[in-house]
Amino acid sequence: MITLQELNPKNFPVKELVAKNLFLLLDKMNIVRKAYGKPMIVTSGLRSMPDHLRIYANKGITDKAKIPMKSKHLFGQACDVADPDGKFHKWCEANEDFLRETGVWLENRQGGWQHLQIVPFGSYKVGGTIWFNP
Repeated sequence: MITLQELNPKNFPVKELVAKNLFLLLDKMNIVRKAYGKPMIVTSGLRSMPDHLRIYANKGITDKAKIPMKSKHLFGQACDVADPDGKFHKWCEANEDFLRETGVWLENRQGGWQHLQIVPFGSYKVGGTIWFNP
């Protein structure tokens, strides 16, 4: 079971809307976790703006024009799950209908994690793909 502490491990103070988002994210992530049937490790949940900028600086990206300044991580609407071997990603691909019904959208795989969010990406069309490229 995923906990609220995993989604906000640094205990960032949150306003009411972000708190609501985190509880919805927690609910949906535990639905996914139960269906997946294996442990899931959240590697990134809620971020403060300084934390967000630090993460991108560690990747060598400091130009704010290249940083997603409206990242769903900043609003308690997204998390990344460790997926070093790609097994969770493959499970997500095989279970797109379930994820769509649950209200989860995903980034196409970029590394050893899988990004999930509880709001559609900007170009999403109802019934379309739940996958997007950042």
